[in-house]
Amino acid sequence: MRLSESLFVFYFSGAGHTTRRAMRGTSGSGPFLTWCASQGCDLSKVELRESTRDSKDFVNDAGDAIGSADDSARGRGVYTKVDIKAGEHILTVPYTACIAQGGLGRGAGSLDGATPPFENATPAECLAWNLLEARGGDKSETWKAYVEALPVSIDSPTSGLWDRKEVAELQVSEAVFKAALTLGKDGKAAKNIAARGGIPGGGDDGEVAKRWSWALACVRSRAIELAVDGGTKQSLLVPFVDMLNHMHVEPNTEWTTTTVDGSEKEGTTSVVIVAKKDIPAGDELTISYATETSLDSFCLYMGFLGGHNQWDSVELFKTLRHAAKWYSQTFKSEQGETVVDLQKAFAVADAFGKQTGRADDELRLGWGGRVADVLVDMLVYFNKQIMPDEDPEKMAAHAVKVRCDELLTAMPTTPDADLEWLEKMSKDGDATGDATEKARMERKKLAVEYRLRKKGLLMHFIEG
Repeated sequence: MRLSESLFVFYFSGAGHTTRRAMRGTSGSGPFLTWCASQGCDLSKVELRESTRDSKDFVNDAGDAIGSADDSARGRGVYTKVDIKAGEHILTVPYTACIAQGGLGRGAGSLDGATPPFENATPAECLAWNLLEARGGDKSETWKAYVEALPVSIDSPTSGLWDRKEVAELQVSEAVFKAALTLGKDGKAAKNIAARGGIPGGGDDGEVAKRWSWALACVRSRAIELAVDGGTKQSLLVPFVDMLNHMHVEPNTEWTTTTVDGSEKEGTTSVVIVAKKDIPAGDELTISYATETSLDSFCLYMGFLGGHNQWDSVELFKTLRHAAKWYSQTFKSEQGETVVDLQKAFAVADAFGKQTGRADDELRLGWGGRVADVLVDMLVYFNKQIMPDEDPEKMAAHAVKVRCDELLTAMPTTPDADLEWLEKMSKDGDATGDATEKARMERKKLAVEYRLRKKGLLMHFIEG
């Protein structure tokens, strides 16, 4: 439901794209491309090149370009060498060249016989383990060229490279919590793996933790999901496809699968990149890593933002009960008395949750005044009970504005202060100091831009 129909972008314009999917360096591209050819990949229509960015993908309210946090994240991109028509297959990668949950070179085949690294391992953890097998297991020589083309590190809040103070710079409580939860879970898994006997390639406990974090970060930032076996989804690492850059809005390609018939490769199932529109020779190919998804996953797990995201959102409440409790405690009579009994408020929240089946959904605010319908309906119900003479929907919008203002006020810095810091960084140019200090500044830049975009979303509703 839209509680405010006005739409403007606070501080931001454009739909820039970026990635942290860069290769290790120029020296690694030759062996990697040779390896791809040996695995049966068809890359005849494409090439790898340095990927440029649109300097207007992050601007201030005056329209002046500010250096984006994504600048340091952009590496190589995939470009066409020939004109491409809409619907045309641009490149193909056989399943046998992919790393999947089921193992090396098994593509999206059956998971029967696959051995998880530990009990109740997630698909991402199974895929990370198989990546470690490619890096240090018995078949590591076969996969060496691909492994060496992967990033040495993914500098994201959940990759193990950020300390607690750096994670706290995100300021958005939901993001800080998710990062801490992920890091804690990954650390516990690493300890269990080390206690059980380590990882492929060996190493002490510290090395196990470091390699496990690297593998998970690669999977979280590079893997794609494909439906197989009647609709079952599996996660795969698809060489070369994972070099394509992301676009939030209108990417020019998409991935799918196909089985080759009528040739010497008959029966070969491959991941295919298909053109969504005509693409002139020399243009960069872009893809959507995750459609209609907020910035949280991009920032936390991939280490970039990708410009303005029209599907970005911010959490207002964890659950309907959380929202009901807030309403009961926030809106009082003129004498300061409670007008909505807490237990009755919980009962109303439970009833709405049961009716919609969304009691445990996160209740979020998006661009254009998009607010979860079930939250608005519950607020309207409360308003009708305690303020029957007022417009209940108008009062619901007011309640959401109060909540937005609370969330803004709770953050340690203001939007103006964040923007001023980013502008200063842009004017000062590249960070000075050693590599460690430069990395810290880039992390803070990502955190500040992330939280500023979230604050802009809250301010959009308050002022809209």
